[in-house]
Amino acid sequence: MNSLQNSGGSSNDEEDMLLAMQLYGIELIAYGVKTARELDLLEIMAKASPLGTHLSTLDLASKAAPNNPDASGMIDRLLRLLVAYSVCTCKLVKDEEGRDSRTYGLGKAGRKLIKDENGISIAPYVLSPCSLNKGVTWSYLTESILEGGASAWERANGALIFEYMKENESAKKEFNEIMKSHTTIIMNKILENYDGFESMRDFTLVDVGGSIGTNLSQVLSKFPHLKGVNFDLPHIVAEAPQIHGVEHIGGDMFDEIPRGQAILMKWILHDWSDEKCVEILRNCKKALPETGRVIVIETIVPRDVSNTDIATKNAIHLDLMMMCLTRGGKERTKEEFEVLAMKAGFKIPNFIYGAYSYWVIELYPN
Repeated sequence: MNSLQNSGGSSNDEEDMLLAMQLYGIELIAYGVKTARELDLLEIMAKASPLGTHLSTLDLASKAAPNNPDASGMIDRLLRLLVAYSVCTCKLVKDEEGRDSRTYGLGKAGRKLIKDENGISIAPYVLSPCSLNKGVTWSYLTESILEGGASAWERANGALIFEYMKENESAKKEFNEIMKSHTTIIMNKILENYDGFESMRDFTLVDVGGSIGTNLSQVLSKFPHLKGVNFDLPHIVAEAPQIHGVEHIGGDMFDEIPRGQAILMKWILHDWSDEKCVEILRNCKKALPETGRVIVIETIVPRDVSNTDIATKNAIHLDLMMMCLTRGGKERTKEEFEVLAMKAGFKIPNFIYGAYSYWVIELYPN
């Protein structure tokens, strides 16, 4: 029996009200996942043998919170929420006295939050709204919209996000972890689907905004014929490990970009306003030969957002996050990327689907 039948209602008004009311608890999803990870509940379920075994809340509580006699009931309530978002699965079983009780296992989304054999999961990215002071940041969004200028992040923290991280070691470390996990997962899949690097014989590939070199490490492991240049701000590349075939260079992409035959930018343009993006792309063009190319990896927002599929929801969630964190950064439509490319002196881009709602956008000098 669904919730409408349960409540005795069946009208559109009833459903519309329930849709509105569910917005109340949306932020609890990320915090629920965060709590489950901190209690190791997802790892405990992942290690249950045989694979797919469901555990009682008493079993979970005995491992996760043995000192709290009420933990079993609290964990049941926590995981019940996560079942609704495919983080966990639930089965009803009879206890020794014949009463129904819930048991839990790992769900489809939950499996993506568990570290793989390389110690990587998407969890740091998923949980980033719970960290880096973003909870405080959101409370400044109204003020940011009313007054313009400084972003919600700036108002909450007194500095632009990248300036803030330069002075805050823990924030920089956390951000690097988020980007490493996100990049590893996204690029692994994109490199399965995109073959554009194969033809780059004797190319120098410059990764602009490459952080600690995770992008290039993955690309060069599959295409060792490339030479890599990892380019980012000096205080960021100072943290980068040695990577075979990669040279780390510190600098500012608004001043000058190291020369190469191809330039890679993953999740860079969405940090900046249209005007700043054109500046970056023009500097990319200066660093390339006439036969060079820029490879941009970004989310693309559909023009019509009335289709609320998962990909569209992810894109518009991310867009609002960029509005909150940056001054002018945003996710863009295909048409908006075309305008940026032409203003910067490139041809109309090629759009190639990459993976997980991310697109590869190829730009060639005009």
